[in-house]
Amino acid sequence: MTYQALARKYRPQNFQEIVGQEHVVQALVNGLENNRLHHAFLFTGTRGVGKTTLARVLAKSLNCIDGITGTPCGVCAHCEEIKSGEFIDLIEVDAASRTGVDDTRALLENVHYAPSKGRYKIYLIDEVHMFSKSSFNALLKTLEEPPEHVKFLLATTEPDKLPITVLSRCLQFNLKRLTQKQIADHLVSLLEKEQVSFDEKAVSLIARVADGSMRDSLSLLDQSLAFGAGNVTYDEIRNMLGTVEHSHVTELMKMVAAGDHDGVVEKLEWLHEMSIDHVQVLEELCLLLHEVALIQQFNRVTGSAAFDSADLKYFAQQISAEQVQMYYQLVMLSLDQMRMAPNKKISFEMAIIRMLAFEIGPAGQPGSKKKPELSATETSTQTATVSVQAESSTQSVATNESVHSVSSTNSSKPESNAKPVIQAEQARPVLDFDGLTHDVWTAAFPKLPLKGMTREMARHFELLKNEAKTLTFAVDSQAQMYLSDKSKQVFEQILQAETQGYKVVYQLTDEVNSVAKAQALAAQAQQKQLAPHKDPVVSELQQQFGATVIENKFGTQ
Repeated sequence: MTYQALARKYRPQNFQEIVGQEHVVQALVNGLENNRLHHAFLFTGTRGVGKTTLARVLAKSLNCIDGITGTPCGVCAHCEEIKSGEFIDLIEVDAASRTGVDDTRALLENVHYAPSKGRYKIYLIDEVHMFSKSSFNALLKTLEEPPEHVKFLLATTEPDKLPITVLSRCLQFNLKRLTQKQIADHLVSLLEKEQVSFDEKAVSLIARVADGSMRDSLSLLDQSLAFGAGNVTYDEIRNMLGTVEHSHVTELMKMVAAGDHDGVVEKLEWLHEMSIDHVQVLEELCLLLHEVALIQQFNRVTGSAAFDSADLKYFAQQISAEQVQMYYQLVMLSLDQMRMAPNKKISFEMAIIRMLAFEIGPAGQPGSKKKPELSATETSTQTATVSVQAESSTQSVATNESVHSVSSTNSSKPESNAKPVIQAEQARPVLDFDGLTHDVWTAAFPKLPLKGMTREMARHFELLKNEAKTLTFAVDSQAQMYLSDKSKQVFEQILQAETQGYKVVYQLTDEVNSVAKAQALAAQAQQKQLAPHKDPVVSELQQQFGATVIENKFGTQ
Protein backbone atom coordinates (compact mmCIF):
# COMPACT_ATOMS: atom_id res chain seq x y z
CA MET A 1 0.00 0.00 0.00
CA THR A 2 1.30 3.44 -0.94
CA TYR A 3 2.35 5.56 2.04
CA GLN A 4 0.19 8.62 2.58
CA ALA A 5 1.69 11.74 4.14
CA LEU A 6 0.38 12.52 7.60
CA ALA A 7 -0.83 15.97 6.50
CA ARG A 8 -3.13 14.28 3.96
CA LYS A 9 -4.02 11.21 6.02
CA TYR A 10 -5.17 13.26 9.00
CA ARG A 11 -6.64 16.29 7.23
CA PRO A 12 -9.77 17.30 9.23
CA GLN A 13 -12.99 16.16 7.59
CA ASN A 14 -15.44 18.12 9.75
CA PHE A 15 -15.48 21.25 11.88
CA GLN A 16 -15.01 19.30 15.11
CA GLU A 17 -11.61 17.97 13.98
CA ILE A 18 -10.16 21.41 13.18
CA VAL A 19 -7.57 22.52 15.75
CA GLY A 20 -7.29 26.01 17.17
CA GLN A 21 -9.75 28.01 15.01
CA GLU A 22 -12.78 27.96 17.30
CA HIS A 23 -13.72 31.56 16.52
CA VAL A 24 -14.09 30.75 12.82
CA VAL A 25 -15.75 27.37 13.33
CA GLN A 26 -18.39 28.84 15.63
CA ALA A 27 -19.30 31.58 13.14
CA LEU A 28 -19.56 29.14 10.22
CA VAL A 29 -21.57 26.51 12.12
CA ASN A 30 -24.03 29.12 13.43
CA GLY A 31 -24.48 30.52 9.94
CA LEU A 32 -25.11 27.05 8.49
CA GLU A 33 -27.54 25.99 11.23
CA ASN A 34 -29.53 29.25 10.93
CA ASN A 35 -29.38 29.37 7.11
CA ARG A 36 -27.61 32.73 7.12
CA LEU A 37 -25.21 32.07 4.25
CA HIS A 38 -23.10 34.70 2.55
CA HIS A 39 -22.23 34.25 -1.11
CA ALA A 40 -18.46 34.85 -0.67
CA PHE A 41 -16.12 33.75 2.15
CA LEU A 42 -12.51 34.90 2.49
CA PHE A 43 -10.14 32.86 4.70
CA THR A 44 -6.86 34.57 5.60
CA GLY A 45 -3.88 33.54 7.67
CA THR A 46 -0.32 32.25 7.49
CA ARG A 47 0.60 28.97 5.84
CA GLY A 48 -0.69 25.67 7.21
CA VAL A 49 -3.30 26.96 9.65
CA GLY A 50 -6.35 25.43 7.90
CA LYS A 51 -7.62 27.87 5.26
CA THR A 52 -8.17 25.33 2.48
CA THR A 53 -9.29 22.67 4.95
CA LEU A 54 -12.00 24.94 6.33
CA ALA A 55 -13.13 25.77 2.81
CA ARG A 56 -13.49 22.09 1.90
CA VAL A 57 -15.39 21.29 5.08
CA LEU A 58 -17.69 24.23 4.32
CA ALA A 59 -18.22 22.82 0.83
CA LYS A 60 -19.28 19.53 2.42
CA SER A 61 -21.66 21.32 4.75
CA LEU A 62 -23.29 23.12 1.83
CA ASN A 63 -23.64 20.06 -0.42
CA CYS A 64 -24.14 17.15 1.99
CA ILE A 65 -27.06 15.00 0.83
CA ASP A 66 -28.52 15.18 4.35
CA GLY A 67 -28.97 18.93 3.88
CA ILE A 68 -27.21 22.16 4.82
CA THR A 69 -25.69 21.46 8.22
CA GLY A 70 -22.81 22.33 10.52
CA THR A 71 -22.11 18.60 10.93
CA PRO A 72 -21.82 17.01 7.47
CA CYS A 73 -22.19 13.23 7.52
CA GLY A 74 -18.91 12.53 5.73
CA VAL A 75 -20.17 9.22 4.29
CA CYS A 76 -22.65 10.24 1.61
CA ALA A 77 -21.66 10.29 -2.05
CA HIS A 78 -21.19 14.06 -2.11
CA CYS A 79 -19.02 14.13 1.05
CA GLU A 80 -16.88 11.25 -0.24
CA GLU A 81 -16.39 12.92 -3.62
CA ILE A 82 -15.43 16.24 -2.02
CA LYS A 83 -12.92 14.40 0.19
CA SER A 84 -11.32 12.70 -2.81
CA GLY A 85 -11.40 15.85 -4.96
CA GLU A 86 -13.83 14.39 -7.52
CA PHE A 87 -16.96 16.45 -6.82
CA ILE A 88 -17.92 18.06 -10.12
CA ASP A 89 -19.53 21.14 -8.54
CA LEU A 90 -16.47 22.02 -6.46
CA ILE A 91 -14.10 23.91 -8.74
CA GLU A 92 -10.70 24.35 -7.08
CA VAL A 93 -8.34 26.90 -8.60
CA ASP A 94 -4.75 27.81 -7.79
CA ALA A 95 -4.64 31.52 -8.56
CA ALA A 96 -0.84 31.45 -8.72
CA SER A 97 -1.00 29.40 -11.95
CA ARG A 98 -4.03 31.18 -13.43
CA THR A 99 -3.30 34.86 -13.04
CA GLY A 100 -4.38 36.10 -16.48
CA VAL A 101 -7.72 37.71 -17.21
CA ASP A 102 -8.45 35.14 -19.93
CA ASP A 103 -8.06 32.35 -17.37
CA THR A 104 -10.49 34.09 -15.03
CA ARG A 105 -13.06 34.65 -17.77
CA ALA A 106 -12.84 31.01 -18.82
CA LEU A 107 -13.28 30.00 -15.19
CA LEU A 108 -16.42 32.10 -14.76
CA GLU A 109 -18.06 31.54 -18.13
CA ASN A 110 -20.21 28.70 -16.75
CA VAL A 111 -21.06 30.44 -13.47
CA HIS A 112 -24.68 31.06 -14.49
CA TYR A 113 -25.41 27.39 -15.18
CA ALA A 114 -27.00 25.38 -12.38
CA PRO A 115 -24.87 22.82 -10.49
CA SER A 116 -24.75 19.32 -11.97
CA LYS A 117 -25.14 17.27 -8.78
CA GLY A 118 -24.90 19.40 -5.68
CA ARG A 119 -26.97 22.09 -4.05
CA TYR A 120 -24.39 24.79 -4.82
CA LYS A 121 -21.67 25.31 -7.38
CA ILE A 122 -18.62 26.25 -5.31
CA TYR A 123 -15.54 28.08 -6.55
CA LEU A 124 -12.57 27.54 -4.19
CA ILE A 125 -9.78 29.94 -5.24
CA ASP A 126 -6.52 29.47 -3.33
CA GLU A 127 -3.88 32.23 -3.05
CA VAL A 128 -6.36 34.62 -4.61
CA HIS A 129 -4.00 37.56 -4.07
CA MET A 130 -2.00 36.29 -7.08
CA PHE A 131 -4.74 37.40 -9.47
CA SER A 132 -3.86 40.30 -11.76
CA LYS A 133 -5.76 43.57 -11.64
CA SER A 134 -7.72 42.59 -14.74
CA SER A 135 -8.59 39.23 -13.20
CA PHE A 136 -9.92 40.93 -10.08
CA ASN A 137 -12.04 43.21 -12.25
CA ALA A 138 -13.47 40.18 -14.05
CA LEU A 139 -14.18 38.46 -10.72
CA LEU A 140 -15.67 41.59 -9.19
CA LYS A 141 -18.67 41.71 -11.52
CA THR A 142 -19.68 38.18 -10.49
CA LEU A 143 -19.11 38.96 -6.81
CA GLU A 144 -21.42 41.98 -7.09
CA GLU A 145 -24.37 40.02 -8.51
CA PRO A 146 -23.76 36.29 -8.00
CA PRO A 147 -26.36 33.67 -8.95
CA GLU A 148 -28.16 32.09 -6.00
CA HIS A 149 -26.62 28.68 -6.66
CA VAL A 150 -22.97 29.93 -6.50
CA LYS A 151 -20.66 30.28 -3.49
CA PHE A 152 -17.13 31.69 -3.60
CA LEU A 153 -14.56 30.42 -1.09
CA LEU A 154 -11.36 32.48 -1.31
CA ALA A 155 -8.11 31.77 0.58
CA THR A 156 -4.98 33.91 0.85
CA THR A 157 -1.91 34.49 2.99
CA GLU A 158 -1.72 38.17 1.97
CA PRO A 159 -5.14 39.84 2.23
CA ASP A 160 -3.56 43.30 2.02
CA LYS A 161 -2.91 42.64 -1.69
CA LEU A 162 -6.61 42.23 -2.44
CA PRO A 163 -8.53 45.26 -3.80
CA ILE A 164 -10.79 46.86 -1.22
CA THR A 165 -13.70 46.36 -3.63
CA VAL A 166 -13.22 42.58 -3.35
CA LEU A 167 -12.68 42.61 0.42
CA SER A 168 -15.89 44.58 1.00
CA ARG A 169 -17.95 41.92 -0.79
CA CYS A 170 -16.61 38.97 1.21
CA LEU A 171 -17.24 37.62 4.68
CA GLN A 172 -13.68 37.63 6.03
CA PHE A 173 -12.29 35.15 8.58
CA ASN A 174 -8.76 35.58 9.91
CA LEU A 175 -7.24 32.28 11.04
CA LYS A 176 -4.82 32.40 13.96
CA ARG A 177 -1.35 30.90 14.22
CA LEU A 178 -1.52 27.78 16.34
CA THR A 179 0.17 27.73 19.73
CA GLN A 180 2.99 25.31 20.51
CA LYS A 181 0.73 23.48 22.96
CA GLN A 182 -2.05 23.06 20.39
CA ILE A 183 0.41 21.65 17.86
CA ALA A 184 2.17 19.41 20.39
CA ASP A 185 -1.10 17.97 21.74
CA HIS A 186 -2.30 17.21 18.22
CA LEU A 187 1.00 15.54 17.28
CA VAL A 188 0.85 13.37 20.40
CA SER A 189 -2.65 12.19 19.50
CA LEU A 190 -1.53 11.30 15.95
CA LEU A 191 1.56 9.45 17.18
CA GLU A 192 -0.59 7.43 19.56
CA LYS A 193 -2.91 6.52 16.68
CA GLU A 194 0.10 5.52 14.59
CA GLN A 195 1.48 3.54 17.57
CA VAL A 196 4.86 5.24 17.30
CA SER A 197 7.23 5.56 20.25
CA PHE A 198 8.23 9.16 21.03
CA ASP A 199 9.45 11.43 23.79
CA GLU A 200 7.67 14.65 24.70
CA LYS A 201 10.81 16.75 24.39
CA ALA A 202 11.07 15.75 20.72
CA VAL A 203 7.44 16.64 20.06
CA SER A 204 7.92 20.03 21.75
CA LEU A 205 10.91 20.75 19.50
CA ILE A 206 8.87 19.96 16.37
CA ALA A 207 6.01 22.14 17.61
CA ARG A 208 8.38 25.04 18.23
CA VAL A 209 10.14 24.78 14.85
CA ALA A 210 6.76 24.58 13.06
CA ASP A 211 6.21 28.22 14.06
CA GLY A 212 2.42 28.14 14.29
CA SER A 213 1.77 25.98 11.20
CA MET A 214 0.08 22.62 11.70
CA ARG A 215 0.96 21.49 8.18
CA ASP A 216 4.64 22.28 8.75
CA SER A 217 4.58 20.28 11.98
CA LEU A 218 3.11 17.24 10.22
CA SER A 219 5.70 17.50 7.44
CA LEU A 220 8.47 17.66 10.07
CA LEU A 221 6.93 14.68 11.85
CA ASP A 222 6.96 12.71 8.60
CA GLN A 223 10.61 13.63 8.12
CA SER A 224 11.40 12.66 11.71
CA LEU A 225 9.79 9.25 11.31
CA ALA A 226 11.88 8.60 8.21
CA PHE A 227 15.08 9.86 9.86
CA GLY A 228 14.50 7.91 13.06
CA ALA A 229 13.36 4.69 11.37
CA GLY A 230 9.89 4.92 12.85
CA ASN A 231 10.86 6.47 16.19
CA VAL A 232 10.68 10.10 17.31
CA THR A 233 13.53 10.99 19.69
CA TYR A 234 14.90 14.37 20.68
CA ASP A 235 18.56 13.80 19.76
CA GLU A 236 17.72 12.48 16.30
CA ILE A 237 15.33 15.33 15.55
CA ARG A 238 17.87 17.86 16.78
CA ASN A 239 20.51 16.35 14.48
CA MET A 240 18.04 16.27 11.60
CA LEU A 241 17.07 19.91 12.02
CA GLY A 242 20.61 21.05 12.80
CA THR A 243 19.49 22.78 15.99
CA VAL A 244 21.91 23.53 18.79
CA GLU A 245 21.46 21.82 22.13
CA HIS A 246 20.15 24.28 24.70
CA SER A 247 23.02 23.46 27.03
CA HIS A 248 25.46 25.06 24.56
CA VAL A 249 23.39 28.26 24.40
CA THR A 250 23.13 28.53 28.18
CA GLU A 251 26.83 27.77 28.55
CA LEU A 252 27.70 30.56 26.11
CA MET A 253 25.39 32.95 27.98
CA LYS A 254 27.00 32.10 31.31
CA MET A 255 30.45 32.88 29.90
CA VAL A 256 29.25 36.20 28.50
CA ALA A 257 27.58 37.16 31.78
CA ALA A 258 30.75 36.30 33.71
CA GLY A 259 33.01 38.17 31.26
CA ASP A 260 34.94 34.96 30.54
CA HIS A 261 36.66 36.04 27.31
CA ASP A 262 38.81 32.91 26.96
CA GLY A 263 35.83 30.65 27.51
CA VAL A 264 33.77 32.56 24.95
CA VAL A 265 36.53 32.25 22.35
CA GLU A 266 36.76 28.49 22.87
CA LYS A 267 32.98 28.12 22.69
CA LEU A 268 32.76 30.15 19.50
CA GLU A 269 35.47 28.03 17.89
CA TRP A 270 33.61 24.86 18.86
CA LEU A 271 30.32 26.19 17.46
CA HIS A 272 32.00 27.11 14.18
CA GLU A 273 33.59 23.66 13.93
CA MET A 274 30.12 22.13 14.36
CA SER A 275 28.85 24.25 11.41
CA ILE A 276 26.00 25.65 13.49
CA ASP A 277 23.27 27.85 12.07
CA HIS A 278 24.25 31.30 13.32
CA VAL A 279 20.73 32.67 12.91
CA GLN A 280 19.31 29.84 14.97
CA VAL A 281 21.78 30.37 17.82
CA LEU A 282 20.91 34.08 18.01
CA GLU A 283 17.21 33.22 17.96
CA GLU A 284 17.79 30.79 20.83
CA LEU A 285 19.56 33.57 22.74
CA CYS A 286 16.53 35.81 22.18
CA LEU A 287 14.24 33.11 23.57
CA LEU A 288 16.54 32.64 26.56
CA LEU A 289 16.71 36.36 27.36
CA HIS A 290 12.95 36.67 26.95
CA GLU A 291 12.36 33.94 29.54
CA VAL A 292 14.85 35.58 31.94
CA ALA A 293 13.11 38.95 31.57
CA LEU A 294 9.75 37.34 32.35
CA ILE A 295 11.15 35.87 35.55
CA GLN A 296 12.67 39.20 36.60
CA GLN A 297 9.57 41.27 35.94
CA PHE A 298 6.65 38.87 36.52
CA ASN A 299 8.24 35.90 38.32
CA ARG A 300 6.91 33.43 35.76
CA VAL A 301 8.28 31.05 33.13
CA THR A 302 6.35 30.25 29.95
CA GLY A 303 8.33 27.09 29.23
CA SER A 304 7.80 27.60 25.49
CA ALA A 305 11.54 27.81 24.84
CA ALA A 306 12.18 24.57 26.80
CA PHE A 307 15.21 25.90 28.68
CA ASP A 308 16.02 24.40 32.05
CA SER A 309 14.22 26.39 34.75
CA ALA A 310 17.26 26.25 37.05
CA ASP A 311 19.38 27.95 34.36
CA LEU A 312 16.73 30.61 33.81
CA LYS A 313 16.52 31.42 37.53
CA TYR A 314 20.32 31.55 37.71
CA PHE A 315 20.46 34.16 34.93
CA ALA A 316 17.61 36.12 36.50
CA GLN A 317 19.65 36.46 39.69
CA GLN A 318 23.09 37.01 38.17
CA ILE A 319 22.27 39.45 35.35
CA SER A 320 20.57 42.78 36.03
CA ALA A 321 17.27 43.52 34.32
CA GLU A 322 18.89 46.41 32.43
CA GLN A 323 21.70 44.17 31.20
CA VAL A 324 19.18 41.56 29.99
CA GLN A 325 17.33 44.22 28.00
CA MET A 326 20.56 45.48 26.44
CA TYR A 327 21.67 41.94 25.55
CA TYR A 328 18.32 41.35 23.87
CA GLN A 329 18.56 44.53 21.82
CA LEU A 330 22.11 43.72 20.74
CA VAL A 331 21.10 40.23 19.59
CA MET A 332 18.08 41.59 17.71
CA LEU A 333 20.28 44.21 16.09
CA SER A 334 22.67 41.54 14.82
CA LEU A 335 19.79 39.46 13.47
CA ASP A 336 18.57 42.51 11.58
CA GLN A 337 22.06 43.24 10.21
CA MET A 338 22.69 39.69 8.99
CA ARG A 339 21.20 40.42 5.58
CA MET A 340 23.76 43.23 5.05
CA ALA A 341 26.86 41.59 6.55
CA PRO A 342 29.40 39.84 4.26
CA ASN A 343 28.48 36.60 6.00
CA LYS A 344 26.30 35.55 8.93
CA LYS A 345 29.28 34.43 10.99
CA ILE A 346 30.44 38.06 11.28
CA SER A 347 27.08 39.28 12.59
CA PHE A 348 26.96 36.40 15.05
CA GLU A 349 30.43 37.12 16.43
CA MET A 350 29.74 40.87 16.57
CA ALA A 351 26.65 40.20 18.69
CA ILE A 352 28.73 38.28 21.23
CA ILE A 353 31.52 40.90 21.14
CA ARG A 354 29.04 43.70 21.80
CA MET A 355 27.55 41.77 24.72
CA LEU A 356 31.03 41.51 26.20
CA ALA A 357 32.00 45.10 25.39
CA PHE A 358 29.28 47.01 27.21
CA GLU A 359 28.03 46.94 30.77
CA ILE A 360 25.22 48.65 32.63
CA GLY A 361 26.01 49.49 36.26
CA PRO A 362 26.16 50.14 39.06
CA ALA A 363 29.38 48.15 38.90
CA GLY A 364 30.08 45.57 41.59
CA GLN A 365 26.42 44.88 42.43
CA PRO A 366 24.81 41.48 41.69
CA GLY A 367 23.96 41.17 38.02
CA SER A 368 26.70 43.43 36.66
CA LYS A 369 30.07 42.20 35.51
CA LYS A 370 33.26 43.50 37.07
CA LYS A 371 35.91 45.33 35.14
CA PRO A 372 39.17 43.45 34.57
CA GLU A 373 41.71 44.43 37.18
CA LEU A 374 44.83 46.27 36.01
CA SER A 375 48.34 45.93 37.31
CA ALA A 376 49.97 48.76 39.30
CA THR A 377 52.04 49.81 36.26
CA GLU A 378 48.97 49.92 34.00
CA THR A 379 46.96 51.77 36.60
CA SER A 380 49.62 54.46 37.01
CA THR A 381 49.91 55.03 33.28
CA GLN A 382 46.24 55.14 32.37
CA THR A 383 45.01 58.67 33.17
CA ALA A 384 43.30 60.02 30.03
CA THR A 385 39.50 60.12 29.80
CA VAL A 386 37.41 57.73 27.72
CA SER A 387 33.73 58.59 27.45
CA VAL A 388 31.13 56.16 26.21
CA GLN A 389 27.53 57.05 25.69
CA ALA A 390 24.95 54.40 24.70
CA GLU A 391 22.51 56.46 22.67
CA SER A 392 20.93 54.97 19.53
CA SER A 393 17.22 54.88 18.68
CA THR A 394 17.75 52.27 15.97
CA GLN A 395 19.66 49.94 18.25
CA SER A 396 17.50 50.68 21.31
CA VAL A 397 20.43 50.33 23.66
CA ALA A 398 19.70 53.54 25.55
CA THR A 399 19.22 53.55 29.31
CA ASN A 400 17.56 55.93 31.73
CA GLU A 401 20.70 56.11 33.80
CA SER A 402 23.21 58.96 33.55
CA VAL A 403 26.37 58.07 31.65
CA HIS A 404 29.69 59.20 33.00
CA SER A 405 33.33 58.94 32.05
CA VAL A 406 35.93 56.38 33.00
CA SER A 407 39.54 57.59 33.44
CA SER A 408 42.41 55.96 31.61
CA THR A 409 45.38 57.19 29.55
CA ASN A 410 46.73 57.01 26.04
CA SER A 411 50.36 56.90 27.19
CA SER A 412 50.15 53.12 26.90
CA LYS A 413 47.51 51.06 25.12
CA PRO A 414 44.79 49.48 27.32
CA GLU A 415 44.87 45.69 27.71
CA SER A 416 42.55 43.79 25.09
CA ASN A 417 40.17 42.85 28.00
CA ALA A 418 39.63 46.53 29.04
CA LYS A 419 36.20 47.74 27.90
CA PRO A 420 33.90 50.77 28.17
CA VAL A 421 31.48 50.77 31.07
CA ILE A 422 27.98 52.24 31.11
CA GLN A 423 27.02 52.79 34.75
CA ALA A 424 24.85 54.99 36.92
CA GLU A 425 26.56 57.72 38.89
CA GLN A 426 25.73 56.93 42.51
CA ALA A 427 28.93 57.86 44.29
CA ARG A 428 27.25 60.23 46.76
CA PRO A 429 23.75 61.00 48.04
CA VAL A 430 21.81 63.48 45.94
CA LEU A 431 19.51 64.66 48.74
CA ASP A 432 20.09 66.26 52.12
CA PHE A 433 17.24 64.71 54.10
CA ASP A 434 17.73 66.84 57.20
CA GLY A 435 16.56 69.99 55.42
CA LEU A 436 14.49 68.35 52.71
CA THR A 437 11.51 70.37 51.43
CA HIS A 438 9.11 69.70 48.57
CA ASP A 439 10.88 72.17 46.29
CA VAL A 440 14.21 70.45 46.93
CA TRP A 441 12.55 67.07 46.37
CA THR A 442 11.09 68.20 43.02
CA ALA A 443 14.44 69.58 41.82
CA ALA A 444 16.46 66.54 42.90
CA PHE A 445 13.97 63.90 41.74
CA PRO A 446 15.48 63.39 38.23
CA LYS A 447 18.85 62.49 39.82
CA LEU A 448 17.47 59.75 42.06
CA PRO A 449 18.22 56.15 40.93
CA LEU A 450 14.54 55.30 40.41
CA LYS A 451 13.31 53.16 37.53
CA GLY A 452 10.16 51.66 36.08
CA MET A 453 7.04 51.46 38.21
CA THR A 454 8.89 52.77 41.27
CA ARG A 455 9.90 55.97 39.44
CA GLU A 456 6.38 56.43 38.08
CA MET A 457 4.97 56.04 41.60
CA ALA A 458 7.39 58.61 43.05
CA ARG A 459 6.58 61.10 40.27
CA HIS A 460 3.10 61.43 41.79
CA PHE A 461 4.41 62.29 45.29
CA GLU A 462 4.25 65.62 47.09
CA LEU A 463 6.40 65.97 50.21
CA LEU A 464 4.04 67.20 52.92
CA LYS A 465 6.13 66.91 56.07
CA ASN A 466 9.69 66.11 57.12
CA GLU A 467 9.59 65.69 60.88
CA ALA A 468 11.11 63.31 63.41
CA LYS A 469 12.95 61.25 60.84
CA THR A 470 9.66 60.65 58.97
CA LEU A 471 8.86 61.70 55.40
CA THR A 472 5.14 62.11 54.73
CA PHE A 473 4.25 61.98 51.05
CA ALA A 474 0.88 62.93 49.57
CA VAL A 475 0.04 60.54 46.73
CA ASP A 476 -2.24 61.45 43.84
CA SER A 477 -5.31 59.19 44.16
CA GLN A 478 -5.43 58.86 40.36
CA ALA A 479 -1.98 57.25 40.53
CA GLN A 480 -2.99 54.68 43.15
CA MET A 481 -2.34 51.90 40.64
CA TYR A 482 1.41 52.55 40.95
CA LEU A 483 1.35 52.33 44.75
CA SER A 484 2.12 48.60 44.96
CA ASP A 485 3.87 46.90 47.85
CA LYS A 486 6.81 46.05 45.63
CA SER A 487 7.22 49.64 44.41
CA LYS A 488 7.04 51.00 47.96
CA GLN A 489 9.61 48.44 49.12
CA VAL A 490 12.05 49.37 46.35
CA PHE A 491 11.50 53.09 46.98
CA GLU A 492 12.20 52.76 50.70
CA GLN A 493 15.31 50.66 50.05
CA ILE A 494 16.68 53.39 47.78
CA LEU A 495 15.97 56.05 50.44
CA GLN A 496 17.81 53.92 53.01
CA ALA A 497 20.79 53.86 50.66
CA GLU A 498 20.69 57.67 50.58
CA THR A 499 20.30 58.18 54.33
CA GLN A 500 19.80 56.27 57.58
CA GLY A 501 16.83 55.90 59.89
CA TYR A 502 14.11 57.66 57.87
CA LYS A 503 10.59 56.25 57.65
CA VAL A 504 8.03 56.88 54.92
CA VAL A 505 4.28 57.56 55.30
CA TYR A 506 1.87 57.66 52.33
CA GLN A 507 -1.39 59.63 52.20
CA LEU A 508 -3.81 59.38 49.27
CA THR A 509 -5.06 62.84 48.23
CA ASP A 510 -7.08 64.19 45.31
CA GLU A 511 -5.12 67.42 44.86
CA VAL A 512 -1.36 66.84 44.82
CA ASN A 513 1.35 69.25 43.73
CA SER A 514 3.43 66.33 42.52
CA VAL A 515 6.62 66.06 40.48
CA ALA A 516 4.52 64.73 37.61
CA LYS A 517 2.33 67.83 37.70
CA ALA A 518 5.34 70.15 37.79
CA GLN A 519 6.93 68.33 34.86
CA ALA A 520 3.68 68.52 32.88
CA LEU A 521 3.39 72.27 33.45
CA ALA A 522 7.02 72.78 32.42
CA ALA A 523 6.44 70.75 29.25
CA GLN A 524 3.35 72.79 28.40
CA ALA A 525 5.26 76.02 28.88
CA GLN A 526 8.09 74.77 26.68
CA GLN A 527 5.63 73.62 24.03
CA LYS A 528 3.94 76.99 24.07
CA GLN A 529 7.28 78.74 23.79
CA LEU A 530 8.27 76.56 20.83
CA ALA A 531 4.92 76.82 19.05
CA PRO A 532 5.18 78.10 15.45
CA HIS A 533 5.09 81.88 15.34
CA LYS A 534 2.66 83.70 13.08
CA ASP A 535 5.62 85.46 11.48
CA PRO A 536 7.16 82.90 9.04
CA VAL A 537 10.68 84.29 9.56
CA VAL A 538 10.42 83.88 13.34
CA SER A 539 8.92 80.43 12.88
CA GLU A 540 11.87 79.41 10.68
CA LEU A 541 14.33 80.63 13.32
CA GLN A 542 12.48 78.60 15.94
CA GLN A 543 12.69 75.41 13.87
CA GLN A 544 16.31 75.74 12.76
CA PHE A 545 17.98 77.20 15.83
CA GLY A 546 15.58 76.53 18.69
CA ALA A 547 14.97 80.27 19.11
CA THR A 548 12.46 81.43 21.72
CA VAL A 549 10.17 84.47 21.65
CA ILE A 550 10.52 86.98 24.52
CA GLU A 551 7.64 89.32 25.23
CA ASN A 552 8.59 93.02 25.41
CA LYS A 553 7.57 95.41 28.17
CA PHE A 554 4.45 96.48 26.23
CA GLY A 555 3.07 92.93 26.30
CA THR A 556 3.31 92.36 22.54
CA GLN A 557 5.57 89.98 20.63
